Amino acid sequence: MPPVRKPLPVDHSILNEMLAIRLQQLEIENGGMEAFLPKTGLARGTYYTIVRGIGNPTLRTMERIASSLNMSVLELLGFEAADARRALKKSGVDYDELVSAIGKKNRADRGLARQTRSRKLPS
Repeated sequence: MPPVRKPLPVDHSILNEMLAIRLQQLEIENGGMEAFLPKTGLARGTYYTIVRGIGNPTLRTMERIASSLNMSVLELLGFEAADARRALKKSGVDYDELVSAIGKKNRADRGLARQTRSRKLPS
């Protein structure tokens, strides 16, 4: 008889826990899981693993959730924009310029993706 595999221990992290807690708060504020889940843009299984703090979402996934909820990743994690402004200022980076540059890049990327998709469509 082959040996029984034991499940690997879950590797919790502060970031995973912060995201899980924040999603639970937003879920309550938005009328429960069934009302909130479609707003996140996530599949049900993905949402469950993240909200239990056992998922390991990529930064891109967190950005997609935040964007779907019309907030920044910082706000999604419960931080205020003022906190980010102060932290970036210490490094000599202007928060508003960074946000603007990221917005322009994202719009350009979406435009390029639309052009690429339209070229691939059969006539």
